[in-house]
Amino acid sequence: MNFEERWSRFEELDAGRALGDLDAAELAEWQELSRDFGSDVGLDHLAGEMEALLTMEKPQALPPELAAGLKQQFSPTPVVEEKRGKVMLGPWLGWAVAACLLGLLMVNNLLPDKAPPAEQLLSALLAAAPDAKRLSFSPAGDAYAATTGEVVWSDSRQEGYMTLSKIPANDPTKRQYQLWIVDPARDEIPVDGGVFNIPAGPGPVVVPIDAKLAVHNPAAFVITLEQPGGVVKSKQEVVVALAKF
Repeated sequence: MNFEERWSRFEELDAGRALGDLDAAELAEWQELSRDFGSDVGLDHLAGEMEALLTMEKPQALPPELAAGLKQQFSPTPVVEEKRGKVMLGPWLGWAVAACLLGLLMVNNLLPDKAPPAEQLLSALLAAAPDAKRLSFSPAGDAYAATTGEVVWSDSRQEGYMTLSKIPANDPTKRQYQLWIVDPARDEIPVDGGVFNIPAGPGPVVVPIDAKLAVHNPAAFVITLEQPGGVVKSKQEVVVALAKF
């Protein structure tokens, strides 16, 4: 075989080696070619982590370092240079393996930017959680008189979402909205339900609830307007909306 044919065969075998698809003869062939071309152990590491992720009962988001590793492996063209009489490789990782791994990631929704939208997660919660509670929001001041919406919360799943309409958009550099969950059985102090922003534009906005502590019998949900980043304890100087039993 000429150089190009040997190189192509080496890429094919090295990809199969990382995925565990080589038989004894192919492995021996790979070992011979690797003396000239070398190998990238980073591919083994990525393949191993991918296998662990894909065998989980519930797929999880791809760790940022693994996503970065995959992206780093993509190079427009192989970089080949002569060094000490041997062909040394730059960041060349085989296109076939990279494409295969990324394909698996997309199919299993493992890429961070492929997370389901909040609307889809809300629908899934309503379908899967029989204990999900639904409460309507009422405006708490003339400035927010047009605000409407509802909150959905499941004690068993510790998960919930707010659907808000006609709530004024905020400038995150000046003020941010913050949710408070009132659970008298837990504490007199409301639980921080997360800081969020409302973008400009028509239509309802679905906001995931980010409860900082577990709540099991919420009596009310209160939205306030706070300083950027939110506060640990609200003075409730600006109450936007309230949902309660």
